[in-house]
Amino acid sequence: MKKNRKNLALLLLAASLLAGCAGQSNSQSSQSSQAKSEKKAESKASSKSAAKSAASSAVSSTKSSSSQASSKSAAKSAASSAVSSTKSSSSQASSKSSAASSSQRADANRMGTLTSQLRVKLPGMLLPAADGLGQGSSNLNIRYTSSSSQNVVYYSVGNSPLALNDSRIASEKPYAVLTEKKNVADASSLINYQEPKTGLPAVKIASNVTGTEEGAAGSTYLQFNQGQWSFVVRASNVQGQKPLPTAQKLLALYQQYGLPDTAAKSSVQVDVGESLGSLNTVITWAKGSSVYQLKAHSMETAFKMLKSLK
Repeated sequence: MKKNRKNLALLLLAASLLAGCAGQSNSQSSQSSQAKSEKKAESKASSKSAAKSAASSAVSSTKSSSSQASSKSAAKSAASSAVSSTKSSSSQASSKSSAASSSQRADANRMGTLTSQLRVKLPGMLLPAADGLGQGSSNLNIRYTSSSSQNVVYYSVGNSPLALNDSRIASEKPYAVLTEKKNVADASSLINYQEPKTGLPAVKIASNVTGTEEGAAGSTYLQFNQGQWSFVVRASNVQGQKPLPTAQKLLALYQQYGLPDTAAKSSVQVDVGESLGSLNTVITWAKGSSVYQLKAHSMETAFKMLKSLK
């Protein structure tokens, strides 16, 4: 009986051991399976992450390529626009230059046409080929009077170009008047040349030119002489004018343009201040038996016209 009990106890012990081994084996198997599942999940997650990264990289690359393409397109567009703008500016500049050139030719042709007609009407009279104007030449008008003792030519700018000696020109203010007095016996009485003054305050006009200054009747007179020419500038004391700046400009114009050849001592007289119709510049000289006088609204206009005299 005792022997049977021992055997039964051994059998129960063996069964218990077998059950424990089986449970442990099942637990290890379960743990292994779970580990494998986790590895598979991690692998899938890694694959998904890699796929997302690749997709993101592809999108980024596509955006970068698109941005580069857009930048290149914008650069090409800007370059094309710049070239177009340059061509347009060049074309406009060329058009303006052409228009200005055409206008200058038309102005020169008008002066030339009117002067040619004058030469027929006033044979032998010295006439300028240049109108002396900075602007307005396209509406240049000329009228004249003639007698046995003198010829007078009036230069003006109107609202429109008119034919030589059109009656309407008489109502326009001349900017220059050229007079020829014929067969003059005593030229000096018309020219009003001034001999150099002595005993008066000296005024330096340029480094090598000195004049004299004197006051009379509310005016100041500044005089200097060059060759056969006397130059006198009058300034109004009442208006607070100064003669020196005008005298300096007058000397510079003389040195630049010169004056006509003269058969006798001749004169230049200038009142300070320039305005249309004022005729404040008066230049008088002798040529043969004639005495010429040009009155002009500005010194520069007068010198330009006389430079082209023939």
